[in-house]
Amino acid sequence: MKKISLSFPCFFIVCLLQFFSCSETESSGSNIISTLPENNLNSTSTASEILSFNLNKGIISFEDNLVNFSEQNVQPDNRSSGNWGRFGGIGSINLSLEYDENPNIDRINNSSKVIKINEPSGIQSWAGFYFVLEEEIKFPEGEEAISFQFYSPRPGHKVLLKLEDGLPNGTQGKKSTGDLFAITTTSGWETLIFNIPEFNGRNNIYNTITIILGYEVSNQLEVNYYMDNIQFSNPIQIIVDQSNIDISEQVTRYSGYQLVWNDEFNYDGAPMDDKWHHQVIPIFESGWANNEKQHYTKRMKNSYVSNGTLKIVAKNEIYDYEGITKSYTSARLNSKFDFQYGRIDVRAKLPKSVGTWPAIWTMGTNVGEIGNYHGDQEGSVGWPKCGEIDIMEQNGSNKQILYGTFHWADNSSQQASYGLTKDINSLGINDVTDEFHLYSLEWTSGILRIYVDNLLICEIINNSSVPFDNPHYLILNVAMGGTLGGDIPGDFIQDSMEIDFVRFYK
Repeated sequence: MKKISLSFPCFFIVCLLQFFSCSETESSGSNIISTLPENNLNSTSTASEILSFNLNKGIISFEDNLVNFSEQNVQPDNRSSGNWGRFGGIGSINLSLEYDENPNIDRINNSSKVIKINEPSGIQSWAGFYFVLEEEIKFPEGEEAISFQFYSPRPGHKVLLKLEDGLPNGTQGKKSTGDLFAITTTSGWETLIFNIPEFNGRNNIYNTITIILGYEVSNQLEVNYYMDNIQFSNPIQIIVDQSNIDISEQVTRYSGYQLVWNDEFNYDGAPMDDKWHHQVIPIFESGWANNEKQHYTKRMKNSYVSNGTLKIVAKNEIYDYEGITKSYTSARLNSKFDFQYGRIDVRAKLPKSVGTWPAIWTMGTNVGEIGNYHGDQEGSVGWPKCGEIDIMEQNGSNKQILYGTFHWADNSSQQASYGLTKDINSLGINDVTDEFHLYSLEWTSGILRIYVDNLLICEIINNSSVPFDNPHYLILNVAMGGTLGGDIPGDFIQDSMEIDFVRFYK
């Protein structure tokens, strides 16, 4: 559901850059020995064997100084040699790693030796480093997370971890977990835990640990970070507000995800006020975006729950809102719950009448749009800076056509879009107007994917150029006419989109 008029299908050309694809490394010795001269990870050795850390064999600690680091030009050209690399430097200004004394031995970390990461002033805000491991990681059952101890400079400091396979950046088929973040809660030593998503599977895929210890920090002064004890960990358990959970029926479970909010619509009457907000105030003086022809209302005749489903009903009727008269009415519901990263499932049956434009979509909670539930409590950046994810839109004139589309603001604050169009026959689907189907979004910090019945519609890499990195809320509506609805037949009376359930997972 766009804020501006767009043509469809949305085949916008987008340059999807890997986050680290333009980084450089410096060669610093080609061999490695099992003892470390002068505690310097960058020192050159004459031995022929390259030693690498092996997470599968136990904790990666820096107590014994057994591994010397051989930095090769392994990013992005080749990761078959060398055992570490760094990125984000400018000319000779680059970070360095070395074994060092523990700056503060305490109950969290009593190691005498740790690793020190020095970042000089003027380094890039995304500067970091990576370890190339001896073999691909295999997670023990129940320990599908990675943790390490970090000497935090302050509370609220953001740290990034990403697991990658051994392919060079930019290689087709390269796999990664995407960017995983932890926020520090104190100063000094603390344990940071990163849950590893099962997006491409987890085991026997990743052999590289990429870390940015000062994510988005522009160093005006030289900074020293310290870390220690990289290991497998029990995943962080997501705290769920049970008041957000509808237990009226059994829900689908996905490995690595936990249900955090849902509505199964097993009640009668108006949509549950604790979960849904009716957006009725027109966002423009003349009405709604995209030359849509309807008013949205909160009347039961436009949205109600019965027989286990939510009905959003578009009707042909004259309706006035504060002096603005329209010939059609419908409903537009905002979820009062928002989230960042996870999965959304919406099982729905779509209208069959020409001229209807149903949509299942999200917008950034920081949009600050007039009349929406969230207001400007998380910002007011407007559209498209807030980001928009169209999980499902149906063509108004050809009811066999579905769209999945992403909208955002590019680095010059201009609107950018990428989407794909699918004829349901190409998906092996016979009908979407008389049958229910599952419309889903999977969203991580590394990639976004849109599905119908778990069949991929389209996907987009999520990085600094395509920044879907803020909370979103869900919108359900049926528009009339407009950019995608098209011409409305004169004999149209009413039609509806039915929703069987809405489920958010994290």
